[in-house]
Amino acid sequence: MSDPQMIQRLTNLAFALLGTGQVRESEWIRANVDGYSPQQSDEAFARMLQRDIQTLRRAGVPVVQTESGYAVEKESYELPAVTFTPEEARVLGMAGEMGRSGELGVFARSGWTKLAAAGAARDLADAPIYQADTDLDRLSPELLRDVSACIHHRIRMRFDYRPIPTRPSVRRTMDPWGVVHWNNRIYLVGWDVDRGAPRSFRALRCSGVKGLRRTSAEHIEPTEDLLEVVKAALAQGRDFVDALVRVPAGTAKELADAGTRQPDDPELVRMPHVERDWLVRTAASYVPGVEVLEPEDLRDQIRDLLKEAL
Repeated sequence: MSDPQMIQRLTNLAFALLGTGQVRESEWIRANVDGYSPQQSDEAFARMLQRDIQTLRRAGVPVVQTESGYAVEKESYELPAVTFTPEEARVLGMAGEMGRSGELGVFARSGWTKLAAAGAARDLADAPIYQADTDLDRLSPELLRDVSACIHHRIRMRFDYRPIPTRPSVRRTMDPWGVVHWNNRIYLVGWDVDRGAPRSFRALRCSGVKGLRRTSAEHIEPTEDLLEVVKAALAQGRDFVDALVRVPAGTAKELADAGTRQPDDPELVRMPHVERDWLVRTAASYVPGVEVLEPEDLRDQIRDLLKEAL
């Protein structure tokens, strides 16, 4: 099927039969579905419609013919309910975040524009009025592409890593296992060939990814959950605090979930033993919707971070 006009006509016919939920007579199709001409003879129109119906059926659209016209059996056409494992849900969530903004967001918005032009609609009543500034907003599509290729083909890769912005990059070699999204940051996880142990690297500090030729060396496989590798690495030198944060209902779900709302004031969330750096960055992204009340030095850090961003 290479005729663009035919494809357009079949698409219009499928949407017309799907969107109504009722039987459509041949004359209604002829008058209302773009692609069929009222100037056609009755015989020519009937032949074209029958061909199109058969083509849709072969494509999997369950078009049925009744005494009064045509309809689509929605029960046979609709997909069953979809469920995802936690790992699959994490991947989909990461993909959705990557499409909201940054370089990959251009493609996501382009796709939505095409869907909207075809008649799709969505309810924007619950759309967020702001969003956190995360690694996903700044991650290079090229970096993700190169790393994903190495992971997929189980190829050892070499890259430059800058552990601290003020220091020069160092060359690292890794058997990559995967990409982990944790606390608004993206990490590359794998077997560090130079250190002979599992390691995680913040993706934003990596550059110059290059897959190496396959060698006789064995590709080391993971023996534990990749997220646990990241958590173990971050646990070294982390600073934890007990905090009190004002989180109005319906905002900053991740902050509300990190603690317990107080009975005497439901807007107050008590957070025991949370990572200081995570709380500073997350709370700053929701200002002025949320307010950190304790500890005082945490408020100063948020203030300094926002000043730097401005």
